[in-house]
Amino acid sequence: MYKRIVVGTDLSQTSKLAVGRAAWLAERMKADLQLVYVGSDPGDQLEELAKENGGEAKVRQGNPVDALIDEVGEDDLLVVGSVGMSGARRFMLGNVPNKVSHHAGSDLLIVKTDKKGDLEPYKALLVGSDGSPTATLAVEAAAQLAASIGVGLTVVCAYQPPSEDELKGMKSGDVLDQWGSKDKFTDVPDELKWRIASASQAGDILERAQEHASRHGVDATTTAVEGPAAEVLLKIAEEGDYGMIAIGSVGMSGTKRFMLGNVPNRISHHARTDVLIIRTA
Repeated sequence: MYKRIVVGTDLSQTSKLAVGRAAWLAERMKADLQLVYVGSDPGDQLEELAKENGGEAKVRQGNPVDALIDEVGEDDLLVVGSVGMSGARRFMLGNVPNKVSHHAGSDLLIVKTDKKGDLEPYKALLVGSDGSPTATLAVEAAAQLAASIGVGLTVVCAYQPPSEDELKGMKSGDVLDQWGSKDKFTDVPDELKWRIASASQAGDILERAQEHASRHGVDATTTAVEGPAAEVLLKIAEEGDYGMIAIGSVGMSGTKRFMLGNVPNRISHHARTDVLIIRTA
């Protein structure tokens, strides 16, 4: 899936956790591992860390965000930790990882590095889908990853029935049929056009997602849950044994609902697991 995994490090203990996660993935995916340090050459420390993890070291100058983004290609996986130098804020999510997530031209894995002790291997992955073409790309990428590292996959679709206030002004008749129609949505407010309105709609989306996952040899588990997408994914990940939440950087075509800064951004800031942001635009 990925031929090269690039991981940023500042040689702090927390960033070393991100390096360990990247090395674990590289080993299972038979991918090359590249450690990138931004700043003055730290000498033997970086070389030793790269050697310990089966990778190569590289020192770059300039802004950490620009340097990391410039280092990766479209087919690479970029890995950063959610927290960097101990006692510092430079690598806190909201600075380097957050900026990278908005501008990277590759998939990005944000490793939860504020935990004590070594990180556990992934046992299962969680991916969200809203049925859009870009979300389908995220499902397929998550399925490929699950297959390549030998773990299970669960696909979640969140739905929210319309409230009474939201239904005002819409035509009479079967509102959910109208809402889910492939027509031009002439009577559905713009902010509602792309929301999954019922469990049956979610079920159809999950059935298609399961078919896409099966193409990569993965028998995905599916679940439809009522509620806002970010909150649903966060809750399921917290309650289940999931090491990673995967989500597309962009959701519904032609809308801003799933643009990074909304659902992916909220998940990356609040998840207690690793977050894979799959570049879908």
